[in-house]
Amino acid sequence: MRGLYAKVLSLPNSAASNWSAERMIAGYPEFDYFPEINEPFYFTGEMMFRHMFESYPELDALKETAETLAKVEDWPDLYDEAQLAKNEVPVYSATYIDDMYVNFDYARETASKIKNCKHFITNVWYHDALTGKSDELLKQLFALRDDVID
Repeated sequence: MRGLYAKVLSLPNSAASNWSAERMIAGYPEFDYFPEINEPFYFTGEMMFRHMFESYPELDALKETAETLAKVEDWPDLYDEAQLAKNEVPVYSATYIDDMYVNFDYARETASKIKNCKHFITNVWYHDALTGKSDELLKQLFALRDDVID
C-alpha cells in the first residue's frame, strides 16, 4: 500500500510517520495542490496526503486506517541487515539512476548490503519498468542470472 511508503522513508523506526510528506512540503508553496494563483506546481510522486481521502471517494473507506497507520510508532525494522549480509539466495536487482521515487545512492547502498546480489543499473528506464517494460527488464535480469552481461 502506497500509504506505507511514508513510513518506509521515515526510517529509522523510532517515530510515527505522522503524515511526513504533508508536513515536509508545508513550507514549499511550489507543491501546493490548491494554489491561489495560476502557477505550475511540483509533483510529489507516490506520497499520500490527508486531503486525498476527502478528494477521492474511492479512498473514503480507508481514511480511518490511514490515520491509524500514520500514528504507529513501533514498526519492526524493514529488513535485517545482518541477515541480508549472510544471504545465500541469488538476488537480481534493477536500479534506475533517474528514479524520481527512490534515491539512486540509497538504492545502491541498500543493494550492496545484500550478499549474492547482482545489480542491473540503468538510466534508460524508470521506476515503472517492471510494469511498463517487463519483457525488456526481465531479459536484463535473466542475463545477470546467466552471467552474460559485461
